[in-house]
Amino acid sequence: MGEAFSQEMRLSARAVQVQSQRMSQQQIMSLNVLALAGVDLRDEIYAQAAKNPALEVVRDNLAAGARTARAGQSRFSDDARYASVTAAGERASDVFQAALESRADERETLREHLERQFNSVRRGEDETVLGLRLIRNLDARGFHLLAPVSLLDKENPAHTADLLESCMETIRALDPVGTCTSGVEESLLVQARIRGNAPRAALFLLDGHLDLLSPPQSAKVAKKIEAFLRDRASRSFGGAEQADTPRFSEEDIAEAIAYIRTLDPYPARNFGAGDAPFIAPDVYVERIPPEEGDEAKGIVEAGALSFKVTLARDVVPRLAVSKEFAAFPAQDDKPQTERQKAERRFVRDAVRDAKVFIESVQFREATIARAVAEIVRRQARFFAEGPRFLAPLRQKDLAESLGVHEATVSRMANGKYVQCEWGLFALGYFFTNAVGGAEDAADGGQGARSKESVKYEIAQLLRAHRDDKKPLSDQKIADALAAKGIAVARRTVAKYRAELHIGSSYGR
Repeated sequence: MGEAFSQEMRLSARAVQVQSQRMSQQQIMSLNVLALAGVDLRDEIYAQAAKNPALEVVRDNLAAGARTARAGQSRFSDDARYASVTAAGERASDVFQAALESRADERETLREHLERQFNSVRRGEDETVLGLRLIRNLDARGFHLLAPVSLLDKENPAHTADLLESCMETIRALDPVGTCTSGVEESLLVQARIRGNAPRAALFLLDGHLDLLSPPQSAKVAKKIEAFLRDRASRSFGGAEQADTPRFSEEDIAEAIAYIRTLDPYPARNFGAGDAPFIAPDVYVERIPPEEGDEAKGIVEAGALSFKVTLARDVVPRLAVSKEFAAFPAQDDKPQTERQKAERRFVRDAVRDAKVFIESVQFREATIARAVAEIVRRQARFFAEGPRFLAPLRQKDLAESLGVHEATVSRMANGKYVQCEWGLFALGYFFTNAVGGAEDAADGGQGARSKESVKYEIAQLLRAHRDDKKPLSDQKIADALAAKGIAVARRTVAKYRAELHIGSSYGR
């Protein structure tokens, strides 16, 4: 039995080669910092600076702005009378101020006020969902945080641009009138239009010409309007003036100025602050005239288009290693006590950790800048012409272009925002599904477009041929799209046509 057992239990040695990769502490730190939004990174920076004396905040634009504002206040800047107070008076004032500051703001918030009115009328499910999204996207002043178009559900065919505009008009008419707008100028224009009694000159000034009111003197404003209209007429075809070109007298301008002064630039000012959301853009994208590209200056060239990509550095403080810690001698020929050795170890570790954190913040900035520059190149028509021209883009494609892992792109896009002329967009908005891939296109997926772009083209084709005696079939629509370079199968056309709530050729 012993011999049988020994024969069954045989030991053998094999050489096995296993390749594994472990991330260093610096890599882990870099990825964690990359995933932080701008406001969260700011908090993390001050937490690290409080924990590590070798890490210094050398410049903070937000804090510097607050100090400058306080320093710029003159004690004798108004007509108030000043006098010294007694110690008892100061204590009483401090107690009263503390009581005011500790009292909770019990006023109804703007969000609660708008939601209560919006929900008081029964609406369709899609309109209700989108309307509440719009209300929750407003800041404490009643203005949009994210671009409204980014709130549309791309997978819901009922979420159209018309539904979005209808919901915004509904919310703008609620009390207070003029919220759910992009800013002060649009809010004033909305208030004037809803009132319905605005002078024509007031509507003209509010519709993109509010800068002509500086200074608000009727004679000077009238001259500025006349010069503006002459310049516009000279740029029109043949230099001919249009018949409907407005003409305003000084009396018209004076009436318009008096009317505009009755409007409220901040209609939400009387509501409680509540938990107002705060979103700060991480990157600004600005279209500029075509010029020689210089990536070092943030200029991105996309064909004939040029854009300037600028990182928002106001939110994130600038960091450096403390000069005192950096100058601390690492070695000393003299005999060292245990205390001196401990001090050197502490300084060495603190400086190392500070450098790792600074490099992680720099890695975050460089990765975001490279990623947004590549997104701008691939989505150039979007940034030039608007959201309708959003092109298909996968995180995998962007990762391959940048030479990083797809997970790195996912972390980079988390909680980051881009400000452009079309509004504020989450970075993840620019990643869209493609239409016209291998299963739809005869050319193996070449010429793919985003779903929304294809649906828009289908709607345009059907609108152009709506008076035809023989309506376009789905196959003819597919052929017409193919002529435009959009390879889409007939069954895909039928699906998108149904999502647009358009009947078949038999039903039309």
